[in-house]
Amino acid sequence: LLAKQVISVSSARSLGFVSQLWVDASSWVVALVEVRPSLLSGDADKFLFDDIYQIGDVVLVQDESVVENEFKLVGLHGLVGYNVVTSRRRNVGKVRGFTFNINSGVLESLELDSFGLTIVPASLVSTYCLFVEDVLDIVSDTIVVHEDAISRVQRLTQRASGAPKICKDLAIR
Repeated sequence: LLAKQVISVSSARSLGFVSQLWVDASSWVVALVEVRPSLLSGDADKFLFDDIYQIGDVVLVQDESVVENEFKLVGLHGLVGYNVVTSRRRNVGKVRGFTFNINSGVLESLELDSFGLTIVPASLVSTYCLFVEDVLDIVSDTIVVHEDAISRVQRLTQRASGAPKICKDLAIR
């Protein structure tokens, strides 16, 4: 969904590009979609995830009024870049993205790596998947998971053997 263009169905005008998704940590549902006029800069507008009419090559919303409301971000988290640790503070990695049900917005899993940056290609780092059911709490910019969650982490990609080792991969085996 990130970087997709958002278009109003009623006017066929572009509202910008999806720059961030805000997640309600109490329900683990994508609550808000943030859009900017360009991928790199500009003032951000937000609209409710529920205001999405259709998702394909672009994101369609019914009309431009969806971005007229102001939203408070209390209890909402961007998640990307957040540290992930176990309840005993053992480092698991950093969030580089997440998967969610495109129809309901319900989060399914977190994608982790060493950096927590989506701009770092997955071919340069090993990436891992951690299911949302393992999350205990979010404290500031840290996600706390069950101690035994490490045993359920799944490898998604492995750093290519020819790729430079930029930093240590996660301590997960």
